[in-house]
Amino acid sequence: MDRREADSESRIRWFLQQTIGKPAGSLACLIPPVYPAYARVLNPAMSPTGRRLRWSQLAGDQLEVDGGTQWSEIVAACVPDPNQVYEPQNGSVDSVVAERLVSRIAKGARPSPECLFLVWEGYGDLNGRVRTSPVIVNGLGRGLHVLRGPLELALESIEDNPAGRLPLNWLPLDGAWCVANDIHALSVFIGGSPSLIGEILGDRELEAYYIRPNQTLVSED
Repeated sequence: MDRREADSESRIRWFLQQTIGKPAGSLACLIPPVYPAYARVLNPAMSPTGRRLRWSQLAGDQLEVDGGTQWSEIVAACVPDPNQVYEPQNGSVDSVVAERLVSRIAKGARPSPECLFLVWEGYGDLNGRVRTSPVIVNGLGRGLHVLRGPLELALESIEDNPAGRLPLNWLPLDGAWCVANDIHALSVFIGGSPSLIGEILGDRELEAYYIRPNQTLVSED
């Protein structure tokens, strides 16, 4: 085993030790419970013309959106016209959200942070690189392919379709932060330093909310 493989295996082993056996429905099932701050970033809904719509924009005065809000609550509160509002992309990170997160995490660092990306093995149309990568089983019993590459790999499709899903789970080799959610998610959770989470919460291009470490997870499918 070379140094590169050893580093990857060591970080994956740490990740599994931190997340397996945690209470069902807890944030710790997805993100190691070691970070001082956490946020949830919502994938936007879309208009037929491709305009991104914030959940809070759709909810208006009918519902106060926060880190625990579910898309089903938005639908119940404002009954959006399905011909005018398409629900947020699931099982992926919206491309603009991913670009902003990469920008905030990297902060212009060179070289770019080396990361591991976890991809559910059950998605259809996975590309060859993903299909032939190693598989681990996480704390939720999901089989996840493991890819390694620079942070910018988070912006590349995991499917044969270049415009397909993006990786939903990102973990740097130094474990300084983590981006994750379950397979049908309409959002992503981020754990990291207070300064990183503060930058994410302050990014006007992101609909991001502070969450507690003991946040209860609700299935978004």
